[in-house]
Amino acid sequence: MKTFIIGLLVGITSFIPGISGGTIFYLSGELDNLVIYFKNIKKYYLKLFILFLGAILGIIFFSPLMELLFKKYPNITKLFFAYLVLNTLPNFIKKIKVKINKPLFILAFLLLIIINYFLKVNTLVYANINITFVFLIFFTICGFLDGFITIIPGISGSMMMMILGPYYLYKSISANILNNPIYLIPLLFYFLGDVVGIIIGSIFTNNIIKKYESISNSLIMGFIVASIFIIIPFKEVVTIEGFIILLISYILSNIFIINAKD
Repeated sequence: MKTFIIGLLVGITSFIPGISGGTIFYLSGELDNLVIYFKNIKKYYLKLFILFLGAILGIIFFSPLMELLFKKYPNITKLFFAYLVLNTLPNFIKKIKVKINKPLFILAFLLLIIINYFLKVNTLVYANINITFVFLIFFTICGFLDGFITIIPGISGSMMMMILGPYYLYKSISANILNNPIYLIPLLFYFLGDVVGIIIGSIFTNNIIKKYESISNSLIMGFIVASIFIIIPFKEVVTIEGFIILLISYILSNIFIINAKD
């Protein structure tokens, strides 16, 4: 159940610029396990199947909902996910015994802020997508980049995809897959690239964290805090709706923490 929930959260957060799937794995303590699963696929194939099933279902079934929420309640939706990560941080900080290097933390924080606010983001709206072999190759590469970047804690794959361009294309295809089943084909190619990117990215990230524990944890925490700062709509924090969202996210994050301990 825990593995499925984590996969579901990763799938849902793939649409949210600022929240990284790697953050979910990192804060839940599953990043190490993910690498173990990939290195011993024959032994843990069922775990991986459940994980990716949760992610795929999160993408397919929650993409229309996320599209609706971002259209009608963009600030409240962003606030909910920001609080969800924020409420999980204290428990995680208690678990890690690595001293955070403040200069590196600040460097990572400022770097992500600069990337978000000073780089141009492609906001094109895509329609009448022509599915060709070249397009499928392109979309597979996009999936690989998304997966590789997403697995790095604190670095949002969706945010980087917005900067590079394919984010809105991916979002449009995912949101309309139930109305246009043909879109399942490019989405499967995207998932293929995504899976390969996640496998390579998780092994790479895990090795870096273990080899340079203090440095990597300092940078990751800086990225995570910056990602919260980026997406949180501060005007909504002091409203009644904001307070309700805080309570809901607090309850859900604590359920997530309990499940992560199982």
